[in-house]
Amino acid sequence: MNCKTLPRGYRYAGNLDFMRSRRQMKLVVYLSLALIVVPTAVGFLIAPVEPSWRLMNSVWWGWLSLGAALILYIPLHELTHGVVMFALSGVPPKYGLKLPYAYAGSTVWFDRKSHILTALAPVVAWGAALQIAIARLPGEWFWPLWIVQISNLSGSAGDLYTAWVLWQMKGDLLIQDTGVRMTVMKKDPSHRSG
Repeated sequence: MNCKTLPRGYRYAGNLDFMRSRRQMKLVVYLSLALIVVPTAVGFLIAPVEPSWRLMNSVWWGWLSLGAALILYIPLHELTHGVVMFALSGVPPKYGLKLPYAYAGSTVWFDRKSHILTALAPVVAWGAALQIAIARLPGEWFWPLWIVQISNLSGSAGDLYTAWVLWQMKGDLLIQDTGVRMTVMKKDPSHRSG
């Protein structure tokens, strides 16, 4: 149940605020760093760097295209959130930038499953697309694509943290995600509708 306005019978259950909560910000930063270090180590086990290094240095646009892909990924990530938000609510999302975060937000109150789906959509969709490209392109493309995949994972640290926190919470929840702050409301079991 996704709602344009908060229904009666819900009470405040908490928030996720990556701008104001130093604890939450630190957790997301640590998770992001882990999502850089671990996949990088895995990459070294999968493929040598030298063929990719040669490829990137053999054409003038090699490093430029990697840089462009890393920059372009940010709005594509947020656009993916926004497309899912719109598909689930019919309400156009708002996009913005509050350093160090780019965001897609909405005034809609999303149920837990819808919000988790929205949060995980970019890491899953782009992760799958990048893995397909890695599997189909010649081996020398592994590291440029793997670097974008690492960016996909580490850039989704806040989304992964949010999904985990919401998954752990009990009860009937509605979440409003305005960008970098999520307000969580929980249905009060003692409230009677009517």
